[in-house]
Amino acid sequence: MLRRSLLLSTLLPGPVAAADWPQRPITFIVPFGAGSSGDIIGRLLVARLSSMWGQPIVIHNVPGAGATIGVDRIAKAPRDGYTIGLTGDAAMVVRVSMDPPTPYDPLRDLTPITLLVRTRNVLVVHPDVPAKTLGELIALAQQKPGHLSYAHTGTGFSTHLGMEMLKQAARIDITAVPYGNEGQMLSDLSQNRVQMAIQSVTVTPRVRSGELRALAVTSRDRSPALPQVPTIAEQGFPGFEAVAWFGLIAPGHFESGHSARIHQDVSKVLGDPAFVARLDDLGLVPVGLPPTQFAELLPTEIDRMRGVLEPLGLRAR
Repeated sequence: MLRRSLLLSTLLPGPVAAADWPQRPITFIVPFGAGSSGDIIGRLLVARLSSMWGQPIVIHNVPGAGATIGVDRIAKAPRDGYTIGLTGDAAMVVRVSMDPPTPYDPLRDLTPITLLVRTRNVLVVHPDVPAKTLGELIALAQQKPGHLSYAHTGTGFSTHLGMEMLKQAARIDITAVPYGNEGQMLSDLSQNRVQMAIQSVTVTPRVRSGELRALAVTSRDRSPALPQVPTIAEQGFPGFEAVAWFGLIAPGHFESGHSARIHQDVSKVLGDPAFVARLDDLGLVPVGLPPTQFAELLPTEIDRMRGVLEPLGLRAR
């Protein structure tokens, strides 16, 4: 019987060793719309990894509900090592404390692989807005409560929370206008249907052309793409920071060897000066946390974000 069991164990398929993985195409889920910043990051990375792994990587865009629909798709994907995907802080730490709750537990149902990048965002206004500085914008909003509006593409994204945090800190009333996609939002912003938005520094060409005016950067440090634009912290709000991050995840119980392999290869990509330069254009700062550190970060970030949401009245449970 022992001999027969040993024979069967050699014939039955077991986990694919990290060195031999992947052996077939991989599904890569992007929980953001085509053409968005998250989509661009995913496609840039997939092109590099596909070449390194010698296998096709098929991208599926599954946007909606603050990226939680796509992340839920990852959580419920087959646990065979051939589905991975992109995520952001909104779907992993922000929406966890909001209503409706996420249909997945990010700490239980997903495997963190690597935190890829952090963002730098910028507050922009239409040129017809008579404000050249953040202070002037705040004064204008104080004169006309609720008259000005800002656009965002998802509750819980840093582009939404950043404005809500600024409104609270400056004690001003600016109306939020949600959009289903970034393209329509930017179109309305350029036509002054909405007056302002916090966006990634991918809007820099629109700023340089005069289509939009940049008033402040939401990160702790200035953006190399817009070095002349001061941070919100520099303009009277010490410690203010509203940034996002993007990372790679897989379904729960993902093979640890595969996670290590992906992180190792992603680190090589993030170390490529040409790739880093492209990230710079997108207002992104490479990070590349390993799986264990990414996993340790998540509960800390969830607790921190609950502290941010509570004063804003956005925490639902």
